[in-house]
Amino acid sequence: MSIASRGRYALRMLAALTLFAGGAQAAQPALAAPRDLRSDGALATIHGNPLVILFSLPQCQYCAVVRRNYLAPLTRMPGKQERLVVRELELTDTAPLAGFNGEQTSGRMLAARYGLQVAPAVVMLDRDGQLLVPPLLGGDIAGMYGAYLERSLEGARARLAAAAPTR
Repeated sequence: MSIASRGRYALRMLAALTLFAGGAQAAQPALAAPRDLRSDGALATIHGNPLVILFSLPQCQYCAVVRRNYLAPLTRMPGKQERLVVRELELTDTAPLAGFNGEQTSGRMLAARYGLQVAPAVVMLDRDGQLLVPPLLGGDIAGMYGAYLERSLEGARARLAAAAPTR
């Protein structure tokens, strides 16, 4: 095989691997979808954590990065205290789900409630569905998303702690 043939073969293999890896990335499972926001909110606040919801859109690469690199690892933290309840909804989804007050709602209705018009958007909520900190909007363009997410989590936890009844 000539050098030129080997080069073309290597480029074809690289292209095939890139397509395969891209397809695997796009096919990654989403975070768990909420079924009952009231119980999700209660579960999150038992440990002093907010309920974290990622609002995403299909085929959104920024959403995939936020999901894979930042939010999914938070659901696998070793200790229950540190582990977060993280859910994902499509920004435009109209499928019904149980809301915070037992009412029926949807991804689209919740996005409107929180004024969300772009994806990805991450909200941190108390057990009643109230925003604890401003929504985290957009993807990881400047490589600072982890710092922004941590700052939002700290702020949400502080608000929860301040609102907790004293014993």
